[in-house]
Amino acid sequence: MFEKIKKWLLPDEEEESKTLTNQSLVDQVVASFKETIERESFNKRMMYDCSYLILMRPEDYKRAELRLAGITEGILDEFYEYIDSMKAQYPRYEPIANFWDFQYCPSEKGVDNSDIEPGSVQVISAATSEKSWVELSSEQIKVSISSKHSKYSKYDLNPHTFANIDILSKGHFRVKFKKDFLGEQPAAAPAPAVTSKSAAPQSLATIQFVLNKERYSFQMREKQLKITKAIEGVPSTPTLLCINEPSGSLQKEHILIRYDDAARAFYIALYADAYINEQKLSLSVQGQHPVWHPLKNDSTIVCGIFQLDFKGHVF
Repeated sequence: MFEKIKKWLLPDEEEESKTLTNQSLVDQVVASFKETIERESFNKRMMYDCSYLILMRPEDYKRAELRLAGITEGILDEFYEYIDSMKAQYPRYEPIANFWDFQYCPSEKGVDNSDIEPGSVQVISAATSEKSWVELSSEQIKVSISSKHSKYSKYDLNPHTFANIDILSKGHFRVKFKKDFLGEQPAAAPAPAVTSKSAAPQSLATIQFVLNKERYSFQMREKQLKITKAIEGVPSTPTLLCINEPSGSLQKEHILIRYDDAARAFYIALYADAYINEQKLSLSVQGQHPVWHPLKNDSTIVCGIFQLDFKGHVF
């Protein structure tokens, strides 16, 4: 009786106590992660899920939406820390999937049709999925999943926050595994192969990027390459890379990269804002001589929230 009277007299206090905090969101996802390891691991093999669908009440989702990228990084910090603590028991800890995948969705009810209580989330996970959560939702999970890309570019956000996160759609993030976590993986193997003299004429460099959940590679075979947003009727060529990047981060004739034979080095010129290896460089002006900056063989180029990975093959 006392609790009913208290709730009637102090409704705001009751509501505040059930607000989903960032820490509570992190804790609930991490608890699910730990449970999976305890349940699925065997012999010396650590088993854990890499793909997550996190359902929360619409009001909680609205409050957390612009912080979800940072929250995802906080969750992964906890994941890596727990994996490290379990390595002695399970020394084989390599992931099954190729990346971490997180999708956050507003929903009044969970997958079992039970109400999602204020201040709580429902976590659904898989080691890796043959289908995306969007496809599964149309078959089993009746939740609101947006297929439209978040317009993060209209907010005053630090681009470093998204440097290692691919934003696939609203509330949907894909994160590469940390290099030191993977250790000696096949992805690092191509580097020694290109040290031979015959490799340089075939491919001076490789440019990689992610679009619509797929990773693309472009081989730079000519000594100069222009990178631009896709223009209708203009195809990519050996000297022009056109990318249909949906967020609007990539601009027309955004980047120019050249290889200097004499110096055996790469240089980059920017015609719109970008961060090269986390440094903002001065811009060139169309119609004038480019302002060239040295470009390391292994570099990241971040335009807004869109990232290109550059790997030179000349040493």
